This record gives sequence, C-alpha cells and structure tokens, in this order.
Amino acid sequence: MVRAMRMLEKIRISVKTNYRCIFFAVLVILLIFIVYGDDLKILFNEAVQTEAFSHILLVPFFAIFLFYLKKDLIKASISLEKIRKQSATKYLNELAGVILCLIAFLVYWYGSHTFYPLEYHLMSLPIFLMGIVLVLSNSKVLITSILPIVFLFFLVPPPMEFMYAVGGSMANFETQISYILLRGFGIPVKLSYSYGPPIIQLLSDSNSVSFAVDLPCSGMYSLIAFTMFSAFLAFISKASIKRKILMFIGGFFIFEALNIVRITSIVSIGHYFGEEIAMFVFHSIAGIILIFIGMFFTLIFADRVLKIKFFTKPREIKFCRQCKRSLKEKASFCLRCGNFLNQSNWQISFKTWAKVLVLLVGCWLVTISLNAPTFAMAGESIKISSGTSWTNTTEILPEIQDYQLKFLYRDVNYEKIAHQDAALVYAYFPINYSKPTVYVSINVANSISNLHSWEVCLITWQMAHGRYPLVKVLDSREIDLLEGTSIIARYLAFKAPQNYTQITLYWFERATFDTGVTVGQKYVRISLIILTYESTNYREFENELLSIGKIIASYWEPLKFQSLISLGIPALQFLLVISTVLIIVTKIGQYSYELRKRMRNLKIFRGFASKNDKLVLQTVIDLAKEKKYVGTMEIMNAFREKTGKSMKNDELIDILNRLEEYGFIRKDVVSVDNVPKLVWKVYELEI
Repeated sequence: MVRAMRMLEKIRISVKTNYRCIFFAVLVILLIFIVYGDDLKILFNEAVQTEAFSHILLVPFFAIFLFYLKKDLIKASISLEKIRKQSATKYLNELAGVILCLIAFLVYWYGSHTFYPLEYHLMSLPIFLMGIVLVLSNSKVLITSILPIVFLFFLVPPPMEFMYAVGGSMANFETQISYILLRGFGIPVKLSYSYGPPIIQLLSDSNSVSFAVDLPCSGMYSLIAFTMFSAFLAFISKASIKRKILMFIGGFFIFEALNIVRITSIVSIGHYFGEEIAMFVFHSIAGIILIFIGMFFTLIFADRVLKIKFFTKPREIKFCRQCKRSLKEKASFCLRCGNFLNQSNWQISFKTWAKVLVLLVGCWLVTISLNAPTFAMAGESIKISSGTSWTNTTEILPEIQDYQLKFLYRDVNYEKIAHQDAALVYAYFPINYSKPTVYVSINVANSISNLHSWEVCLITWQMAHGRYPLVKVLDSREIDLLEGTSIIARYLAFKAPQNYTQITLYWFERATFDTGVTVGQKYVRISLIILTYESTNYREFENELLSIGKIIASYWEPLKFQSLISLGIPALQFLLVISTVLIIVTKIGQYSYELRKRMRNLKIFRGFASKNDKLVLQTVIDLAKEKKYVGTMEIMNAFREKTGKSMKNDELIDILNRLEEYGFIRKDVVSVDNVPKLVWKVYELEI
C-alpha cells in the first residue's frame, strides 16, 4: 500500500512538473485526429473485427515506446537548437515541414479518388507527422524521431491481394510438409487440391473429415504480426544490420516451423479426439499461442545465437565539477563533459505554442475544405421492413423504369464462410427482351475486410496455389461512379471457363441499417453483374451497368460534398513544386555561402590566429580522423598530450566557440546508449 502511494505521488509530481509538455502532446495528437480521425476509427473497427489486422492494435503502443526511448535525445536536440546561432535560413525547417504536410494532403486527396482510399490515407499519416515535427522543431529532431514515425507505416492495412498471394504459397508448402509428417506418424490422410485451398482429408472407416488450410491457417496473419515485432526489435536492439537481418530470417523459419506443427497437431487431435475438439477448442486458440511462442523463440534465438542485446542497463551519468556550475547557470548542457542536464524547468517556447495553434486551425480548415471521406456514407438509414432476416427485402434497391426488380435468394452458407451479415442477390429483369438481365449482389458486413474484391477470389488466390486463374480478364479499371461523392467503382470484365462472359461493376459504401430490431452502421459491397455468351460485344454493356449503377448509388443518397480544395489541386501542386525548388535552391545557396565563408575565414585564420587556436583546431581535426565526433574533455586530453601543457576549461570552450563562429566546427548531439551527449563535429579542413 505504501509503495503504491509512493508511485502515485511520483506520477503526480511528474504530471505537475511536465503538464505543459503533456498538454502540448495532447494538442499534437488532436492535430492528427482532426485530419485522420475518420480513418483511424475505420482502422480500429477493422483491427477488432478482422484477425488479419489485429496486430494494428499494438502499433501505437510500440511507436509510443520508441518515442519514449528517444525522449531525452529529442529534448537535447531542441535545447541544442536554442543555443546555436540562428542562421539566415532559419525558416527552412518550417517551410520544409509545410511542404511535407502539403505532400501528405495531396496523397490523402489522391487516395480518396481511388479504389483503396483507406490505404492511401494511412500512408500519408507518417509523411504528415514528419512535416509537423519539422514545423514545430528542427531537422535534428526529425532525424532523431524518424524510426518511431516510420514504424507508423505498419498502420497501413496490407493489400488483400498481397495477403492471398503470399498466404496461398505458404499454405501450399506447409500443407505438403504436414501431410508428409502425418503419413510418417501413421495417420490415414489424403492430400487433395480443388479450386479452393489445399485440403488434408482425414480418412476413417465411417467417414472422412476435411481440414482446409485457408488464409488464416496459412500463418499469414502470424507472419504479419511477426514482421511488425521484428521491426520493433530491430529498432530497439544494439546490433549490426547483418545480425538484424539474420534475426528476421531466423524468426521467419521459426514461425514457419511452428505453423507446420500447428497444422499437424490440429489434424492429429482430430484423428484421436474428434473434429469438434480439434476445430473448436485447439484451433481457436492455436493462432494466439503460435504468435507468443514464435516471439519467445525469436528472442531466444537473437539473444543466445546472435548475441543481440535488447534491454541494456542504462549508462550511469557521471557529473563533473563543471556540471554543478552549469546547473546553477540553468544551462542545458555541460560544455566540459557534454552531459545533457535535462533540467525540470525545460520550457516550450511561445513561438512553438503559436505554431501548434496555427497548425490546428490550418489543418481544420484544410480538412473541412478537402472533405474527402474514406467511404461514401448514405445520407438516410436503410430500412429493412422484414426484420433481421433480410429475406425478400427489396426496399434497399430502387425501381428502375423498363425493369422489374425481384429478390432471388440469400446465400446463407457464403455469409458464414465470409463472416457477413447478409449476402443478397437481386435481378433487374428487362421488359424489353433485347436488353440483358442485370443481377445485383449486395453484401453487408461489420468490416470492410470481409467484403474483399472479385479479383481476390478469381485470380489472386488461384495463382497463389500455383494454378491458372479461374477466369481470363478482358478489362479491369477504376471508374468515378457518382460526381460529388467518394464512390469509386471497379469495372471488371472476364471470360469464365464455362464460355460465358461476366461484366461486373462494384463499389463499397457505408450505411446505417434499421432492421426494426437493431440500428447499426455497416459496410456494403454493391455488385452489378451482366452475363453474356458473346464475348465480343461485352463493351456494349458497360454503359448499361454505369447507368443502373448511378441510379442505385443516387438512391442510397450518399452525402455529397463540394471539395473546395479539389478545385485548387493544380494550384497546390504548382505551389508544392515552387516551394520544393525554393528549398533546394536555398540549401545549395546556403551551402555555397558557408563554404566560401569557411575558406575565407581559413585564409585569415592561417595568418592571424593565435598559436593556441591553431593547435586546438589541429587537435580536433586529428581526433576527427579517428572518430566521427569528439568531446571537450577528449580535446583537452589530446591537447595536453600534443603540447605537454594544460589548458583551462573556460579557455578551451572559448576557443571552440570561436572556431564554431568561423565555421570550422559545430556543436551536435549524439546518443550514447540512448543518453544524449554534446560533442563537436568537424568540417573537412586542411590547416
């Protein structure tokens, strides 16, 4: 009880001391939610509803932990910028940050006009965060925090086509190895392939039980989680790139071996204890167990075999006599030993507060004007008068002139397999028999991931299993279906083995369904299909699908938006190009100016500098040949060894500061076991 009270007291004191920093962090997080709130809400729903994306829930925690490890180095980088002399191009960081934010907005806007808006939106998030860091701080802070920011790319959902392609190949390999092991154990099994996933048939006297190794069983979901975990380990470990790559390769084989054991165990349990125990008891928890065991063995492999250390004991900071003096003077660094004093009175400047407030207002205005929702949202609730059964429901589709709308059937089996709430099939029968019948498939689910594309089933999954695609694609492209909305449809025409041609137009929406019992927001895939045996004239039906598709999309009354920023996209692109060229030209000019200044100062220095100044500069240059950076005490010791004379600390620091003004050396902050240290870096010079 006493220990808990002490811990609470420490937390209270820490919050009281750092409340400004905490409030500042809250404002930055609010800034992200202003722009990406809708996308993060959808992403959270996907992670909760779909096993494939469950690893995404861990990404923010890993990223925050990586930021936490860098917190002192970030503070030190900001403090270093305060004590450095301001250059003539001090606003380049802000300009570069604004350019990165513009790039993020353009990627966001472009993604809203594609078939994969969520992926593009989340891909722009790390770019946007890089821009925010540059606007609020400096390039040194961005470099320091680049790894945690890059880690946020794991928020981007992996494309389903990629998952099915890789997962199918893994399923084939693992199924064959498991089949060999099961035969070796004397278990009667048979390996079969069909148009679906590979199947291990467990043979018995009475009947046979089939175990299909589909995408979830292939270990693909575990592999994605492992990739994220390995990247996290690589970021926090102290090891060479070679050993980090070996850690990833070793972990991959560990997960592959464990998944083979998993498949073999499930079939073996089914043989000895029955299918129900195998599928409903062991299979349901095997995936979670696999991930934790795999991570544990990967850690053991990295620690024992590769000798990679992840959590080292924090380096003890030794304070010199100058540190006490620097603390009294409220300095950020001790110029003698290079320690970052990290004083509790570390403040956020008024200028930085003003920047974050301007960013909040600016991003809010841009987001309002951009108004690019991830998925089109129906303006009104879709009422299902027949209750939760959905059967014979025709209210969700409009009556179209010269067509008769009929409900055909509900595919209950497919709903169970795909984890969907409804899979309904309708048909628009034409009064004029010269026109084709238009079939409408409406699939409703809690998650967008359960409404995968037609290409996944017909092409990607088959090729992943080493087979030819089920169909021959004739045409495939994206179409802006309804102006003023974010509905981007996919047009797909293919020829089936049964010698008929299918023309499909499908898109995704969000809608609130009112069944009379429950009211909830769902994701919907609407597919319009025309079947014909004349493959040569399939293009004639494209306009037919488009006209009916627009009527259906309008019937759902999607919330329309007038994107003001869309009207100015060309101007933004032009502004982006001009700003980028300006930064490049300014940077080149700055480098050229500093180089000429350095050469001019060097000529003057050679002729008029004191002997001690020349000896100190030569000492720093000699030390820089051995290491990338040097500390003040190292310079002092090297000077004593070279000249046999000692120099006072204040005198040496004055000389180093003069050399920095001349442009020969510069202060910098480096990380030594995640502890910031002030050092001196040298430009290439010849005395």
